[in-house]
Formats: sequence, C-alpha cells, structure tokens
Amino acid sequence: MTLKITRRSIPAHVVLRIAAGQTWTELLTWMRRHESPRWVFRGQSQKWPLKPAAGRGVKSYSTARELQLFDEFRRLASPFVDRSAVSTSWDWLFVAQHHGLPTRLLDWTTNPLVAAYFACQPPARRKRDGVLIAVETSSVGVLDTAAMEAGPFALSKPRFVYPTAVAARITSQRGLFSVHPQPEKNWILKKGLERFEIPAAHKELILGYLAGVGVDAAMIMADIDGLASNLCWRYRGGMAIQ
Repeated sequence: MTLKITRRSIPAHVVLRIAAGQTWTELLTWMRRHESPRWVFRGQSQKWPLKPAAGRGVKSYSTARELQLFDEFRRLASPFVDRSAVSTSWDWLFVAQHHGLPTRLLDWTTNPLVAAYFACQPPARRKRDGVLIAVETSSVGVLDTAAMEAGPFALSKPRFVYPTAVAARITSQRGLFSVHPQPEKNWILKKGLERFEIPAAHKELILGYLAGVGVDAAMIMADIDGLASNLCWRYRGGMAIQ
C-alpha cells in the first residue's frame, strides 16, 4: 500500500516553512543577478513611494522650511556630536538622517542582505509584503568630490552619495544615500530599477535565515541597542541565546 501525501496532509507550519525556503532561494538567485557595486539596494517593510522624509507627511513642503529645520538641528545638536568628525554640511545632513530628522536623503546599502533585513521588518499597520529595490548606480550617478563641494542643497537632479563615517551604523550597514532636490516628489526611475517582494507571512522565517548568515540586529545597529534587540528576538522566538 502506497501512502499518498497531499498538501492537506502536511501541517500548515511545514507548508509555510517550505514556501519561505523557496522565497529565500529565489532571493539569493535574485541577489546574484544584481552584484554590488553596480547595484545598490533598499529594503522597505511595505510598498511605498521613493520619497524622502522631508517631503512626506507635511501639509506643504518648501525648501526654506527644510533649511530652517536643518539649521535648527545643527544649532541645537552641536553639543552632542564630535565636532572633529562632523564639520561640513554633508556631515551634518548624514548625522541628521541617522538620528531621524526629516531630510532630503533616502537610505540605501551596497549589501543586499542588509536590505532584505529591513524589508522583513513589520510595517506600522497590518501585515504587508516587504520589498527589496535594486537600482543600477550608473542610471542615476554618484557624486564626486567636486560636485559635493557645492553642498547638499545645490543639486538639480537626484544622485547617490557615499557618506563619511559619521556613525557606526552607517558603516555596519554599508550605507549610502540618494539625495533628492525635490523631496516632495516621488522618485520614479524609468530604467535601472528592479524589485523583489517578500510575502508578509515569510518575513519571520527569512529573518531567521538572515541571522544564520550573520545579518541580524546586532550587526545592523552595531551598538548596545542592536545587541539587546537581537537577544530579545531570540528570546521571544524560543531560539538559542548563545
């Protein structure tokens, strides 16, 4: 007598693990087709437009008001930063972005596994599919030293910029930014952009696969907050602590 195995006879958690494993395999294949540094990556916990925080959630955007916000941050944050490491307007903009101030920057990384980690985070509301975005750098352009001398508020078109090492997390995440002269507008790329979606139901298992290759909160944040976040995730998930 031959035992016939059907989908109905397999427990739901096993079906989920098989499906997530297939997503993980497809993700790795997708990554191999988008090798850095030709491509850079952004992970989003749900699908939303490519729009910097300075242009989101405000009644009416103006460059003057953005500059006012930035100047006030520089004035008040000065006692809390290492002035030997933060001197130019670019340095201050990187620090402001790092600490959550609305700026004209969007976060990217040269490491697709880091982008996958952020894509697998839970969104603010309801379960949503995560998305990895890959952009070919040549389709946008990277600022050189000469272009940067004009400052972050002198650009006419979006460009990528590699930051100075003003924060450990930027370095650990292999971070870079895109700079948006019109942050109130969605950034729409007609070429050089590709996406990979991660189903909401697969996120937690994908996070486990990422942790298995060393990409977890402790690596992403590179500080005591990241360490605590990683241990909390392991504790709540019933995983080994050590």
